Amino acid sequence: MSTVDLWSAKAKLRRAIGQCEDLNTRIEGFRANPNSRAVLRADLEAVSGYHILRINEIPDYRRTIEDVSLGVGDIVNNLRCSLDHLAWQYACAHAHGTPRRPRDVSFITCNASGGQQHKTPGFLPPKVWGRMHEYQPCRGRNGRPDGWSGPYIHQLDLLTALSNSDKHHMLAHIELHANQFSTITTRGDLPPWIARTESGVKLIPERVNDPDPGADHPDLSHASSLVEVGAEVARIRAPLWSGQPAIERVGTATPLFALPAGRPVGPTLRRLSEFVHMVICDLEQNCP
Repeated sequence: MSTVDLWSAKAKLRRAIGQCEDLNTRIEGFRANPNSRAVLRADLEAVSGYHILRINEIPDYRRTIEDVSLGVGDIVNNLRCSLDHLAWQYACAHAHGTPRRPRDVSFITCNASGGQQHKTPGFLPPKVWGRMHEYQPCRGRNGRPDGWSGPYIHQLDLLTALSNSDKHHMLAHIELHANQFSTITTRGDLPPWIARTESGVKLIPERVNDPDPGADHPDLSHASSLVEVGAEVARIRAPLWSGQPAIERVGTATPLFALPAGRPVGPTLRRLSEFVHMVICDLEQNCP
C-alpha cells in the first residue's frame, strides 16, 4: 500500500471543530440575551391551588433558527467529508493511484445485524477496513466512551442522516425547548437553613432537614418541551401568589436549540466531532 496523506481529512475535521465552537458561542450569546427569552403568564387553577405557567409571548426566532440550521449543515457536511476523504486516501494508496471506480469510494456504513453479511468494500485493504469496521453501527458502542441525549443512535448513522438531509432535502430541523425558566419572587421568607447576615446570606447545615412551611411547590409533570405560545412550562404553588387569579409577565423561559428527538445542538455536534476524531486517530496509528 502506498503512503497515505491524511492532511485533507484532518483539515475538514479542524474546520468542523472551529465551526462548532463558533456556533456554540452564537447560541450561548443568544440565550444570554434577555430579549431572546419567552415571556410567561401565570393563571391560578382554583382546584389545586397551583398557578399554571404558560408561554404568553415569544420573540421572532426565525432568523436565528435559520442561522443555527445553516451552521449545523456546514458542520455535519465537513465531518462527513472528513471521513470520506479518509476513505479516499486509503483507497488511492491501495490502488497505487486513482481507484478503478472512484465514484464508489466513501466511508461506507455497515448496519448488518443478526445473521446478515457485513459489508466488505473492495477498494480498501482488509486491515484498513477492519479498523473502520470497528466504528460501524453494526458494532454499536463497542466499548468506546460515548454520550448522547434522546434515544440512542450511532454517531455514523446520525452524521450520515443529518448530512444527507442537508445536502439533498432541506435545512436541519431545529426546535426550541424551554429548558430554563425564572419567575418573580414566590415566597416572602427564607428557608430555615438560610440566614441573613450583614454581608448577605449563609447556610445553616444543621437545619437542612427542618420543615419549610413557606416553600413553593413546583410541578413539571405537565410541561411541554417546545417554546410556543400557550405551551405549559410549569405549575407552582407559591405562597406570595396566593389568591391572584392571573399574573401577567410572571417570568421568562430561556430557549434551548435542539435537533429532532430533543438532542441539544452543541453537545450533539461535539459528540459527532469526537467520533470522527477518534476514527482518524485510530487509522493513523494502526494503518500508517
